Amino acid sequence: MVLQFSSPTKVLMGDGALEQLGTEVSRLGKRPLLVTDPGVAASGLVDLVKAPLDAAGIETVVFDGVGGNPTVEQVMACLSALRASSSDVLVAVGGGSAMDVSKAAAVLATNGGEVADYEGFDRIAKPAAPVIAVPTTVGTGSEVTKGAVITNSSTKVKMVIVSDFMFPAIAVLDARMVASLPGHIAAGTGMDALTHAIEGYVAKGANPLTDALNLAAISAIGRHLRPAVAGDSTALYEMLIASCMAGAGFHDAGLGLVHALANTLGGHFGVHHGTANALFLPYVMEFNVPANPPKFAAIAVALGEPTAGLSTIAAAKRAPALVHELAADIGVARTLTELNIPADAIPQLAEDALTQIDRPGNPRSNSKADLEALYRAAL
Repeated sequence: MVLQFSSPTKVLMGDGALEQLGTEVSRLGKRPLLVTDPGVAASGLVDLVKAPLDAAGIETVVFDGVGGNPTVEQVMACLSALRASSSDVLVAVGGGSAMDVSKAAAVLATNGGEVADYEGFDRIAKPAAPVIAVPTTVGTGSEVTKGAVITNSSTKVKMVIVSDFMFPAIAVLDARMVASLPGHIAAGTGMDALTHAIEGYVAKGANPLTDALNLAAISAIGRHLRPAVAGDSTALYEMLIASCMAGAGFHDAGLGLVHALANTLGGHFGVHHGTANALFLPYVMEFNVPANPPKFAAIAVALGEPTAGLSTIAAAKRAPALVHELAADIGVARTLTELNIPADAIPQLAEDALTQIDRPGNPRSNSKADLEALYRAAL
């Protein structure tokens, strides 16, 4: 089996990394469109991004029409703003939604067509317009991945688009962008990063390079997520770095059933992606432990569990228990009932999850009955 690792995105990191933005934008184009959501725009974070561009004499236009779960309509509105302003570089300022909208709009800008034309793997013919990603949360890793997830509002399906042409040109990880991140957002996005790292580590496409990144990310998240949720600025920056590592680690390795279940739930009910991942992660881990006990034992160790004297399978079974404990400690939703998801929706959710693009990467084979059981476990 031929495995792959690719990471062409240039990553600038550290307090003050944003000061390089003027130089980087000038290298890629002449007029940037800043893509964000209303909350980030109102927070003052966009002003931090604009400052080095203003200092470099670069005129900017702001599009703040991104929502919580990016939709086809948001992508098309962003594309319209890009064309109307004659912008040639997109600077995504926000979480995964802003980055995914930017990446999808960048594809349409050079390839034409509709978002649905590119659903799946490697259906993009030409390089996208350049994207610079400036994350303001600690979870998606989209700043270094070659994909985007866009919801079709009419079908309630989250479309996954994957292509080497979708890598952002540059990612800017500046500590100031996450220093005041609210605890509940740190919790949800942090669990998203942990899901990326764990699913990528055990996925069918995992390889030594992705394993190194994902295991390091798991360890960092285990150490830093709790204090990050409590507002520790150093821990928040460490989570930003861990999220980026997990992003680089999972996009070639693949994901699995957590994302298949979570994307389906999000498409139907609009549940925040990180919240949904946090909910399903420990249950899917319990399901997957028999497929690779040594790797799940390594996850337990990375999360800080002393496993000396335990058998491999006993150590492996501690991994999902540790994730249950972490999720409880940081206060993310623990049941579908808390999210007002009715039990009678489960059969259709399971049916739709069967066709999710991430499902084949799961390390253990599964059926519709298995998916229903996982949804019911989370009730």
